[in-house]
Amino acid sequence: MKKLFTLLIVIAAITTKGQQAIVIDHNCIDLSKIPNEWIDSSKTKLFIGYGHTSHGSQLISGMNAIESFFTDGTYNWSHSGGTDELHLFEGDGYGEGYLDHDCGYSGWDDETREYLDEFTECNVIIWSWCGQVNSVELSSHYLAPMEQLETDYPDVTFVYMTGHLEGEGIDGSLYLANQQIRDYCNANNKILFDFADIEKYDPDAETNYQEYYANDECNYNPLAGGTANWATDWMANNPEHELTQISQLCSSCAHSVSLNCVKKGVASWYLWARLSGWDGIITSITPYVFKEQQTDEIVVFPNPIKDNFTIVLPKEMENIVVIINDIHGKTLYNNKYEGIHKNIIIPCFNISKGINIIKVVGENNVYSLKLVK
Repeated sequence: MKKLFTLLIVIAAITTKGQQAIVIDHNCIDLSKIPNEWIDSSKTKLFIGYGHTSHGSQLISGMNAIESFFTDGTYNWSHSGGTDELHLFEGDGYGEGYLDHDCGYSGWDDETREYLDEFTECNVIIWSWCGQVNSVELSSHYLAPMEQLETDYPDVTFVYMTGHLEGEGIDGSLYLANQQIRDYCNANNKILFDFADIEKYDPDAETNYQEYYANDECNYNPLAGGTANWATDWMANNPEHELTQISQLCSSCAHSVSLNCVKKGVASWYLWARLSGWDGIITSITPYVFKEQQTDEIVVFPNPIKDNFTIVLPKEMENIVVIINDIHGKTLYNNKYEGIHKNIIIPCFNISKGINIIKVVGENNVYSLKLVK
C-alpha cells in the first residue's frame, strides 16, 4: 500500500512572512533541548486542527506517550485545550465531519477553507494522507493548491511535510517525491516537517536506513542479508534511555514501531515551539525534573529495580508515607513509616514493568521520582 505524508498549516500571526526555511527532522528528537518557556508558549498561542487517517495517527500516539511519561503536565494536550494544555483537535477520519479523510483525497483544500472559515481562532491545521505522495502529480494536487491557499489566506503560513518510507530505497519514486517537496521548501523558505527523514534514522543517527530499503515499519535489509528492525534493535540496546522508556508507554503505533511514533511526537513539540517563536537556538540543556521534586534530593537504588530497593532521603524525616503508582495512576504500594528515617528499604512486590512513579510524602515535603522495572 502506498503510504502517507502530512500537511501542516499555520496562521501567520505565529510566524511571519519572509521567514527563513525551517526544517524539523531527525535532529529534533531531544525534548530537553526545547526551552520550557516555548513549550508553555505553544499552549497559549496554538489552536491546532488535525485531519488524519491511520499513518497520521503516529504523531498523536507519540504525543500521548510523552504526556504519560512526563506526569507533571509539561506536555499535556487535549482536543479542546484546557488549562495548561495544548489545543489539538483531531478531525473525523473516514467520516464526514470536519477535517475528515486526508489530503490524498480531492477537496482537501476545500476542507481546509471550511475549517478555517468556521474556526477563525484555529491557527494550526495538519492534514495527513496515505499512499498518494508518489502517485499524484504533486504540482497540481499539492503545491499549486498550497499556493492558492496562501493567496486566499494571506495571514496563514503553511508548513509542509514529506511522506514516510515504503522500502523502495533512495532510487524509488517515494524518495523522489519527498525530495521534490524538500527542494520546493528550501527554494521558497517554507517550514518543513520531514516525516521521512525522522523515520530513516535511529536516535544515534549513524546510519541512513533508507539506503538499506527501510520501510515505515522500521524494517530494513542489512548487508549481511535477511531483515532487521532498527527501532526494536535500538530499544533493546538502550533499555534505560528516555526514548525507550517513553516508547513503553506508546499504546499503539499504526503501521510501525513505538519508537518511530515517539520520535515524531518529540519532533512535533519542536515544531510547536518553533511556531510559537523559538528560534531553535539551544542555549542550555536542562534535564527534565518533576515540578514537585528536586532529583538531587532523593535517590532510589537500584533503578531500574528487580527485587528489593532502597530509598535514600535527603535528610532524616519523620512519619513519612511512601506511595508508588503506575503510569496510569493506579496505586501499587502505599505504606506509612512511623518514626525517623534516612533510608527506607521497600520489599519486593508486584510492581508493574515499565515506568512507575514513587512519592515520599513528609510533613513539609513531597519528593517524586521515576521508578523503572
